[in-house]
Amino acid sequence: MKAWRGVPVLVSVLVGSLIGVGCGPAAEVGGDEVVASVQSSVDATPGNADAEVKARRACGPDRVGPPGSKPEWLTRGAGRLFFSAEAEGLGRELWSSRGRAGCASVVKDLRPGVMGSVPRFLTPLASWVLFVADDGEHGPELWRTDGTAAGTVMVKDVLPGERGSAPGSLTRVGDLVYFTATDFAHGQELWRTDGTAAGTRLVHEFAPGPASLLLTSLTAWGDQLALVTYSAEAAVLWSVDSKGQARVLYQSTVGVLSSLTASGRRLFFLRDVGTDIAELWVASERQGSATRVRDFTGEFPSSFAAMDGQVFFMAGADGVFGEQGDTRHGGELWRSDGTAVGTRVVRDIWPGPKGSLPSDLVVMDGVLYFAAEDGWRGRELWRSDGTLLGTWMVWDLQWGEQGSEPEQLVAEDGSLFFSAKTVLHGREAWASDGWLWNTRRLTDIAPGTSSSDPHSFVRLGSELFFLANETVAEEALWVAPLRPFVPCLDGAASDGRGC
Repeated sequence: MKAWRGVPVLVSVLVGSLIGVGCGPAAEVGGDEVVASVQSSVDATPGNADAEVKARRACGPDRVGPPGSKPEWLTRGAGRLFFSAEAEGLGRELWSSRGRAGCASVVKDLRPGVMGSVPRFLTPLASWVLFVADDGEHGPELWRTDGTAAGTVMVKDVLPGERGSAPGSLTRVGDLVYFTATDFAHGQELWRTDGTAAGTRLVHEFAPGPASLLLTSLTAWGDQLALVTYSAEAAVLWSVDSKGQARVLYQSTVGVLSSLTASGRRLFFLRDVGTDIAELWVASERQGSATRVRDFTGEFPSSFAAMDGQVFFMAGADGVFGEQGDTRHGGELWRSDGTAVGTRVVRDIWPGPKGSLPSDLVVMDGVLYFAAEDGWRGRELWRSDGTLLGTWMVWDLQWGEQGSEPEQLVAEDGSLFFSAKTVLHGREAWASDGWLWNTRRLTDIAPGTSSSDPHSFVRLGSELFFLANETVAEEALWVAPLRPFVPCLDGAASDGRGC
């Protein structure tokens, strides 16, 4: 049977105080293309065109937004999806969609004309979504939206004038969002906001006066923020509490501090001093508490994920320039509780020096999910509770040594979403609750064995938004329904268990 390619949504752009995109009933949308698509599937069963249209709409994804819009920064907030996208004559602006029923519309044309306000760093906070945009008068500043034109306003003009304060690194910590911003009096420093002008203020001056340090790696750590500053003298790891008090956790006169990962009351990080050895460190909330846990050779540890007060990661692989890793295990799944004794391999999935090379680690409901290769079933989806016996493959999605090569793993509201590749359908979107009988393919957007390469999955209620390519040249925003598996009229796929 032919795989459904999706029904493109007919878009009309209405210019006004609010620029909208309308979507009619599916029978009226993209008429010629729908008829052609349906006809190709119903030639063998004349008279079933109406049933085929209904089945495809019920089971498959819909394309959202105008062609060639280049959507990005997908973010859930205020009961809808927000994203940045382009449209002819508008430039790049902020868009939103309520899903298949509401299609997509421009929230507000902040900068009329083809330049666009270029919204970026979309971050949900309370009933708003915060973002950075340039309206052409104030330069790049912090904005908020509740999804309406009237409710889309600048939070605070930190640096008056066309230059703007250029906020960056937006990081949510509880009911606050921290960010970096620049003004004439303080240079680039750390700010935070509760979404209001009165609640937006400078938190701490790491370099007094107009001088600036490099502020990086902003990381939520319980009710506080962790970050790293760099100067000519040292790299310094800081924590900032809810009262705005900053304290030094660790400083190094040489090297780079990276991979900050908070797990419970511990903060893990890597230190690279340029000797081809990665040092794993851990710090508590107490000032000066950082301790060195273990050294790793070869490729630096990567894909960190926090679970149950510990950190999980890949380590032991050979480096890209031939640096020797773990000659016994190769690149495998490791765990650390912050002690040398408690830092060890979880399971040697592919015994020997090559290793399973686990990647895309995410945690859902107290279980770690990742992609790995065991040497004979290809690269597939695995799960682990952090123990040897509790680490096993979820399902062999593509039989044989080739493997389905899962990527882009995202866990939201009890469901795991990812892209995977099969011989019959190429790389498409999949979903799982962690058990093989509830692991299924959601889409087949690109025809036949071609791949749509889906990514940036965001769940909104019973629907899943993501970016994918129906054709090689065009990436678009798609939305697919999430519901208990029911076979479509054209039958379930032979490899996956979905429409």
